[in-house]
Amino acid sequence: MPMRILSMIPSGDVAYLQHQLDRLAQEAFGVRSQTSVVTLPIDVFDKDEQLVVHAFVPGLRAEHLDIQVEDGVVSISGQFPSLYDTDDAGCFTWCARELRCGQFRRSITLPYAVDWESASATVADGILTLQLPKAAEAKPRRIEITDGGHVTPYQLSATGSKTA
Repeated sequence: MPMRILSMIPSGDVAYLQHQLDRLAQEAFGVRSQTSVVTLPIDVFDKDEQLVVHAFVPGLRAEHLDIQVEDGVVSISGQFPSLYDTDDAGCFTWCARELRCGQFRRSITLPYAVDWESASATVADGILTLQLPKAAEAKPRRIEITDGGHVTPYQLSATGSKTA
């Protein structure tokens, strides 16, 4: 099983752990729990002037997805369709069942302020891409230093007053 470092996003980690426990139960006992937890795998990285989020959303189009923003948290939600009629699927003898269906929601706490007016989201080839430009206050700034010419240093007297 590949190693995974748990992120600081609890909802994603709970879904991942649920998925792994579900997979272990299937491998050990040939059963699969009926859970509606769907993991939404994501990559988040800082790229120069923007934060980029990629989410794996195979088979979904823009109208299947919803993106909400509140207090520096971006939430991606939607629903993967069921490929099988529930009654029919109950009669199948499953050899493997890993394709998930159901609702999902994944929230990401952003590391800095974002310019929401310039943010964009696209979905193509099963990948949702969010481009979140850094807000002006989040961008690094440089303070220019000017040469003030020759200045006579002041010395402090014992009383704390300045003397030249």
